[in-house]
Amino acid sequence: NVVPARARIGGTLVALAAREGDSVAQGQVVATVGDEKLALQMKSLDAQIAGLEAQFAQSQSDLTRAQELFVRGTVSKTRVDEVQTAFNVVSNLLKARVAERSVLQQQVTEGNVLAPAVGRVLKVPVTVGTVVLPGETIATIAERNYVLRLRVPERHARCLEAGGPVRIAGEELGTSGAQFGTIRIVYPRIEDGRVIADANVANLGDY
Repeated sequence: NVVPARARIGGTLVALAAREGDSVAQGQVVATVGDEKLALQMKSLDAQIAGLEAQFAQSQSDLTRAQELFVRGTVSKTRVDEVQTAFNVVSNLLKARVAERSVLQQQVTEGNVLAPAVGRVLKVPVTVGTVVLPGETIATIAERNYVLRLRVPERHARCLEAGGPVRIAGEELGTSGAQFGTIRIVYPRIEDGRVIADANVANLGDY
């Protein structure tokens, strides 16, 4: 079974972490797609957040001082309310910018192309610097749950059915003793006088 590892965002392929023939784990990063616009937006938000953090610290200090002066009777309640409002505005702006940055950070994270299954990389049809679109295949991976493909003379077709047993001589797999499996599917066609079926058998080996 072959499954594709696809890009989740559009952009330029900036790194390849897996080559043809490599063994990969599910969720492993096989490539990274970068979008320059996201990087620029991230820098802009970082600058805005830095400025708002400075304003937040100043407004927090002003609010504390105004509250102390109000207790002493030096300033009016109206002045304290004005400083409190200014503090709330800066605080909310800072929270909004931090939330926007989190969204951008998630988009940047989605630039990582992940292996959808445990297996081995069969093909990588792109190179670093390639412009890719969302959903484009970056690598094709053969799953590790290997399937035994059977091609049986058509005269034995009546003996094949899903769920039926399969016996394999151990010598064929380099082991002693027979191994057993189960037919998963029988294809409804005959090719070159043979019926084709797939079977699940444990410990079929490695690529």
